[in-house]
Amino acid sequence: MTTLLVIDTASEELGVALVPAIGKPSVRTAAGGTNHSRLLIPLVDALVREAGSRADGIVVITGPGSYAGIRVGIATAGGLALGWGVPLSGVPTLRAAAAAGVVGRFAAIHPAGRGEWAVQLFDGVEPVGPLYPARREELPSLPLAGEGAGALGGAEVGVAERLVAAARLVRDGLAGTAEAVYLREPHVTLSRARWRRERAPETFPKEEPP
Repeated sequence: MTTLLVIDTASEELGVALVPAIGKPSVRTAAGGTNHSRLLIPLVDALVREAGSRADGIVVITGPGSYAGIRVGIATAGGLALGWGVPLSGVPTLRAAAAAGVVGRFAAIHPAGRGEWAVQLFDGVEPVGPLYPARREELPSLPLAGEGAGALGGAEVGVAERLVAAARLVRDGLAGTAEAVYLREPHVTLSRARWRRERAPETFPKEEPP
């Protein structure tokens, strides 16, 4: 695929990018807040008009992140892919953060609300643990990367960086389907208190012996 359109609505700030196989990506971001559905299509339209051509493939960040934002992003990406007749791929938020230039073993994080973070361990771009929620004091004692990680002494990875990294994952054959990735299971199936009692000990990384 010559040019990829990447859509990221996992955060309050939303972004779109046209990423050519060769050359500099064109990136647009906007302070979305709760207005992702109103802002996304005009943002894509402005980017495509500026470039003078549509994309050959579409990529969407699939979460975790803003529940409403993820739904808007995936629905819009699917509609554009159908209308343009191009393939659609999905990249999870934390994998896009992990692919933004961090090396070695680290924890990718993303704000999850309620004073919590979505966390997943990576070795390079490969996940080596499950996705789980954690409070600040529960974050693993590993280097951190992702949105908000800069304030915690880690590598800050925002929307613009995730957009370009997601395109790179697609070109490397490491993308998946455009299915939403949610951090929390429905409360009717597993309460927060029960999760912490039964599941949390299995997901927190164990300290390796020196």
